[in-house]
Amino acid sequence: MKRTSKQRAQEKNLSRIFLARILFSINAVLWLASGAYYVYKMIEDKNGWTSALVAFFFIIAIFSHLMAVRLLKQQGSHIFLTLMLLMGLNIFQAFFGFQDFIFIIIALLDVIILVNLMPLKGYFAT
Repeated sequence: MKRTSKQRAQEKNLSRIFLARILFSINAVLWLASGAYYVYKMIEDKNGWTSALVAFFFIIAIFSHLMAVRLLKQQGSHIFLTLMLLMGLNIFQAFFGFQDFIFIIIALLDVIILVNLMPLKGYFAT
C-alpha cells in the first residue's frame, strides 16, 4: 500500500517527537549529574547558602526537562509555546551558568532539541 504524503509527514513528526523525548531525558540526566557534582564541590568548600541556591536552579532545570518529556505526549498550540519557552530558558541558563565543558554540551543539546521541535509547530497546532 502506498503511503500518502500526510502519512509520511505524520511518521516524520512522530520520529521527531521520539527523538526530542530521548534528548530531553539525556539532558535531564546531564543536568542531574553536573548539578550533583557542582553542589557537592560547593558544599565541600563550605558555601552552604550559595550551594542551596545553585541546587534549586539545577532542580528547576531538571524538572523542566522532565516536564517537557511529559508535555510532548499532548497536542495544542499552548504546548508548543511552553516547550519553546522552556528551551529558551534552559539555553539561557546553560550559557550563563558555570562556564564548563559539560554546560557547552548541555547548551548544544538544548539547541538541537529546539531545532528539532521548530518544524512541529503545525503538529501541535492541530
